[in-house]
Amino acid sequence: MNSPFPVSSIVTRRAALLAAGAGAAVTLSACAQSVHPLSKSSESASESASASESASSSASASASSSASASSSASASSNKSYKGPLKFDNYEKNGTYVPATETEKAKNVPKPLPPEHMNDRSPEGIYEFTGFWLAAINYLMLTGDSEPLKKADPADVYVKQFDEYVRLYQDYDGWAYGADTLMEMSLLADLPRQSTKNPNQYTWSANLTFNQDLKAHVDGSAPHKIAKSEGGRTYVGVEYKNGVWVMLTGHEDEASASASSASA
Repeated sequence: MNSPFPVSSIVTRRAALLAAGAGAAVTLSACAQSVHPLSKSSESASESASASESASSSASASASSSASASSSASASSNKSYKGPLKFDNYEKNGTYVPATETEKAKNVPKPLPPEHMNDRSPEGIYEFTGFWLAAINYLMLTGDSEPLKKADPADVYVKQFDEYVRLYQDYDGWAYGADTLMEMSLLADLPRQSTKNPNQYTWSANLTFNQDLKAHVDGSAPHKIAKSEGGRTYVGVEYKNGVWVMLTGHEDEASASASSASA
C-alpha cells in the first residue's frame, strides 16, 4: 500500500513527522481487511461447510496428490489451536525497557523463525502466523523490518508498514504506550482448506488493535496509532515453493487483471 501522505523534500520537518504518523495509522486501520484472504463467496462456502469439514478434507485428499498432501494440514492432528495466538521464540539481548513518551524502547526481544514455520501442517500455519504477527509488533517498537521480511519475502506487508520504518529511521519518532500493536485469537480448532485452491487455507480469527499504543513525533502532540479496535477476520495463507505466504485478499483481483491483460 502506498502512503496517502507522501513526504516531499520541501515540506517542513514537523509536517513530515506528522505525515509519517498519519500514514502509519492509515496502514493499521486497513490491516484487518488485509488479512481477509478469499472472496466473499469462498468465505460463505467455508462457513456453511463447517459441519462437514472432516468429510471435505477426505474428499480433497482422494481427489489429487496435491490435495492429499495438503489435507494433512486439517486432518493429521487432533490438536486444537483455538484460543489466543501464542509465540515465544525470541532473541533476547539485555533487559527489555519499554518505550515512553520521551525515550525509545531498549533491548526489544527480536522474533526468530520457528523450527516448523514452513511445515505443511496446522502447526506450520500456526507458527508462521505467530511469527508474522510478532514481526509486525517488533517493527512497531523498533522500526526494524528484517524479521517481517523473513515472513514476507515478497515484501507485500513490509511495504504496507514502511511508514513505521521511516518514522524511526528518517524522523526520529517511535511508538510507545504498549508492548504490542496487534493481538490475535483463533476462533476455530484448525485451519480450513480452500475449495478453489488446495494450497490455500483460511483460519477464522479475532484481531485486536491495542488502543494504548501512541506515536511520538517530534514537535507535535502524541496521537493514537490504531484507528480501529479490530474484530472478526480471516487469516489466509498459501503454500508456495515450500513456504507459507500470508495472503492480502486481493489475489483474485490480481489474477483477473493478469488474465484480462493476456487476452
